[in-house]
This record gives sequence, C-alpha cells and structure tokens, in this order.
Amino acid sequence: MQRQKAFTLIELLVVIAIIGLLSTIVLISINKARMKGKIAQAVSNARALKIATEFYYNDIGFYPPDVGRGWDPGFMQPLPYNPDTGDSGVSSCDHCPSDWENIAQDRWNGPYLSAWPQFTPWGGKYDYNYWGSGTSRYGCSVPAGIYVGVQRNYDDENPIPAVAEQLMVDQGHDFDGCVNGEAQMILIGL
Repeated sequence: MQRQKAFTLIELLVVIAIIGLLSTIVLISINKARMKGKIAQAVSNARALKIATEFYYNDIGFYPPDVGRGWDPGFMQPLPYNPDTGDSGVSSCDHCPSDWENIAQDRWNGPYLSAWPQFTPWGGKYDYNYWGSGTSRYGCSVPAGIYVGVQRNYDDENPIPAVAEQLMVDQGHDFDGCVNGEAQMILIGL
C-alpha cells in the first residue's frame, strides 16, 4: 500500500485558527493606526487654526468672534461666514470693539488659511470658540482661552469615538478633560 501525504482535519483547523488570529492582530493594529492618524489630523488642523488666529490678531488687533459650529470666524474672508450655507455675520462679539466689523473689513489681510477645514477627521464640524473664565461644556470646566472644538456635525452625528477622545485627553489635546464625543483643543490661552 502506498501512503498518501495529506493534512489531517485537525492540522487544517489549527492552520485556519492561526491565520484568523494573525488577521485579527493585523486588523487591530490597522485600526489603532487609523485612530492615531485621525488624531494627528485634528492636531494638525488645530495648529493651522492657531497660526491663522495669530495672523488675524496681528492684522486686526483683536481675536475673531466666537462663531457657531462649522463657521469660519474670519480666516478665509473678513467677516464670519458658514462655508456650507454661504450665510454670513455674527450678532455680537463680547471681546471686540463696538465697530469690530468695520475694523475687520478695513484691516483684514487674509486669507489666513489655505482652506477652511470642512470636516473633522470623524466627519463632524470644527467650532471656533472664544471663552472667558468659568466656561463649562457638558459639566466639564474649560480654562479661559480660544479653542477649536472638534465636534459632531449639524445633526449631532459623527462624534469622536470614546477610545480616540480618551487618547486625546491623555495626550493633552482635549482641554475639557472629559470624554463626551467632542474635544476642545486650545489655540491661545487667555
């Protein structure tokens, strides 16, 4: 009798289990790398917004007004506007001079960014904020400063996943210190 060489069913199952285990490890590593890449993109966008804020201040003499989620505070054109809708204007600016809109239009020397970041890495919107002392977000204290919020979209969808936000808190990028689906990244401390 001639003996045939072949894999037994147990050997085949062991090989399949090993391949499955290795695939899982690779997928977990890829997902972690993607998450870190998204955090790095948010940090990079915050750095660009910080530089734009400094250029704006140097030209205008005061910081842009606090605007709503998705709005450009004045980095791409002299007055705040929503690039998604084309709406413009802000009703008030507590830290600005009374004729701030005229001053901004006269002194504006932008654009201060190559493009307004339409979406966060998670599909939400950025929110430029000017907050004095005693500000709180979802029960979390935020020190006085100028921030960019990495927030949900207009429908309150696409928050930052909890694992990614906790990593942002641990790395010192999220200044409210809370895991609440959005990060408050400081641009300028006041």
